[in-house]
Amino acid sequence: MRKKILFIGPYTAIGGVSMHIKRLSGLLKDNFDFEFIDESPVTYKSSSVFNLRSGNLLKYLTLIWKSDIVHIHTSIWWLRGFHILTAFLLRKKIVVSFHALLEFKNSKHLNLIRNYTSLADKVIVVNSEMYGILKIEKAVVKEAFIPPDLNSEPAIPVELNELINQNSDKKLIVSNAFRLDLHNDEDLYGLDLMVDVAKQIKTENKPYKIIFVVASQDDKFGLMQNNQSIIEQENLSEQITIFNNPISFVKLIEKSDLVVRATNTDGDALTIREALYLEKPVIASDVVQRPEGTILFENRNSENLFVKINEVISDLALRKISFLQESYKDFYFNLY
Repeated sequence: MRKKILFIGPYTAIGGVSMHIKRLSGLLKDNFDFEFIDESPVTYKSSSVFNLRSGNLLKYLTLIWKSDIVHIHTSIWWLRGFHILTAFLLRKKIVVSFHALLEFKNSKHLNLIRNYTSLADKVIVVNSEMYGILKIEKAVVKEAFIPPDLNSEPAIPVELNELINQNSDKKLIVSNAFRLDLHNDEDLYGLDLMVDVAKQIKTENKPYKIIFVVASQDDKFGLMQNNQSIIEQENLSEQITIFNNPISFVKLIEKSDLVVRATNTDGDALTIREALYLEKPVIASDVVQRPEGTILFENRNSENLFVKINEVISDLALRKISFLQESYKDFYFNLY
């Protein structure tokens, strides 16, 4: 009889963790049966997946009870602990994945996180820095990246394709954010840095075009409005476009010449892994250890970023990034 695996995490929300959950279950669908508990905010979109925010405690307990393995991808520390304790009391095999370094830094709850995580059977962290902070012997380091099935990814929207075609004579630089946000009172995803780079592109008359994709319409800090105002005031629309809609970013990476990840904090970024997988050059901030093949720039330094962009684009004909695809399927099959 096939084992039943229950994934708990943000299933319908847009972002790297939800993408990981969907790709991993798709990768192993011939070997295991999957159920899901979605922690995403309830939206108008209908979904057959049970949402924890519905408050149906009986349904929640039933899904855990009927599973053989509970794999927890929750990013909220106390909720993760609740899931672990519930699954432990119901005598289920527990796997916990930690996707983000941010919750460990300066956390007042780190000892509590260590204590409840010790109840799990397997623990996965996405980089060695997280492993060093968590200090749990049963933890293993494994990046969250699951190779995409490009044939099943949704096509790029027509208006975005038109924009790309209109700039076919330029080198296409792409960057993205799930939702514009602040970290340490600075633009987390570095949209402001990309706007600064656009200014330098205009000043030096470089044949580059930046497309910055923002999936969420949420703009609680006014970052979208502020950056869009700068673009309009300084006539930078030829150099940079903000595309404010969810898309398959990996399909855009396919069409790009260069990928930029300008975050001021990070985990194991899906964007970087996808770029390397597609053998696209990728530049990222030096805030965390990045995968081999990533070109680093000094965090929050737009001038240094522009220098790196020029270096990479001038060397595109010679640059060849190799990315050895591991057997992700074997890793998780053996884990379960």
